[in-house]
Amino acid sequence: MPSHQNIKADKISREQSLSADVVLIYPYFYTHAPKAMLFHPLGIAQLASILRGFGVRTQVIDCTFEHRENVISKIAHARPRIVGIYAMLSMSENAFALAEDIRKVLPETLIVCGGPLPTLKPGYFSRVFDAVFCGEADVSFPRFCLDYLESDTSSGPLAEFLKTPEKYPGICFNHPHDGTLVQTLPRSSDEKNINRRPIPDRNDFDHTKYQQFWLDREGFSLASIMTSYGCPFDCEFCSKPVFGNHLRRRGMDRVFEEIRDIKSKGYTGLWIADDCFSLDPEHARDFCKRLISEKLDMKWFCLSRVDRITGSDIALWQTSGCRKVFFGLESGSNDILKLMNKKTSIAAAEKTIKRFAQSNIRTAGFFMVGYPGETYDTIETTFQWALSLPLDEISFTVPYPLPGTRLYDRVMQADTEIDWKYENENRLVFQSDFDENDLKDRIESIYKQFDARRGKTRTVAP
Repeated sequence: MPSHQNIKADKISREQSLSADVVLIYPYFYTHAPKAMLFHPLGIAQLASILRGFGVRTQVIDCTFEHRENVISKIAHARPRIVGIYAMLSMSENAFALAEDIRKVLPETLIVCGGPLPTLKPGYFSRVFDAVFCGEADVSFPRFCLDYLESDTSSGPLAEFLKTPEKYPGICFNHPHDGTLVQTLPRSSDEKNINRRPIPDRNDFDHTKYQQFWLDREGFSLASIMTSYGCPFDCEFCSKPVFGNHLRRRGMDRVFEEIRDIKSKGYTGLWIADDCFSLDPEHARDFCKRLISEKLDMKWFCLSRVDRITGSDIALWQTSGCRKVFFGLESGSNDILKLMNKKTSIAAAEKTIKRFAQSNIRTAGFFMVGYPGETYDTIETTFQWALSLPLDEISFTVPYPLPGTRLYDRVMQADTEIDWKYENENRLVFQSDFDENDLKDRIESIYKQFDARRGKTRTVAP
């Protein structure tokens, strides 16, 4: 990556009226969806930290608690040379709309995007964006920004600047002459490079509102953190476009530097956003022991599989502050689990959930019904199994074939466009043997039975 000295002072000062060279946008507007989980965007915070470390004037705009008009006004006032927009499932419509609005007020500004969905469908996004960054962009995007801001062509056509695109792993753009898609291979960071990164810069977010959201819901406030990247399992429905299959761990010194920063912002809990916190049991144990020894008093939630946790692990997790674990249980049929390539079993799930029920750690189970190859009998088996388990929360979804997954290849054609704008809604977006409305009705019926058993009331979206 270029050094700080690579930015020429005379280039940076060309227009002192600019308030930012780069604006990074998180295009999620809070919809008050019942299952929403609000966290300030970790990837945006990480890129901001890296860019600022290289002397790039960077402004972050988190749309979560903003109005669209105010967002455009802020960008217009900043007059950046580069705007980067993050996009994932259910954010693509906002990302496209913001890009079009920005283009109207700042026609000379370069508008790029990155994130899970652009990584999966770069050609789709390159129709609107000047460039798309696929995969992990923590190296390629800052390098691109530094070079572009230095370049004499920074106000000219992107093609003049991108004569050597191989310098930027994972970049994708349309060739200006023949419209062909130019794309370089993404490159993942190894553990050595991951641990060289500065911790995310969290100074740009409305922490009061994020904390209040979680205080209202859980009684303490959560901020997200990652202790590892990637997952080696290959579930048929799971999409891992950014961090992929190779597990890489962060060193505990850097992890706890970040936790102390989070705590200094007023948070009292952590959402461990790893694909699966328990993939490396020893890494998880090291985290728990360090949290205990540093006496930081931070409660935490995580995602986990059911097959890599011992009884002593559960006791250690509880002592260190774990308060809830989310499990992807998916199906009450071993045959369907095998079809999903889940590589687990009903017996393993029951054993682990029962162990957690004997602790003070709550458990939540994610289930999927209507999977291709299922029958109404296997769906009902899953419903009844979910009701029989000593879980504190349950959640049901129908299959959503994400590009890049084997499920997508099995039920969709590669050129099929999916409507990405719906948040937390059980919609069948492929030809199915099951009726969507019947599944929705049955799911709500199971929720009511579960809540009655737990003595709870459930708020259902209209």
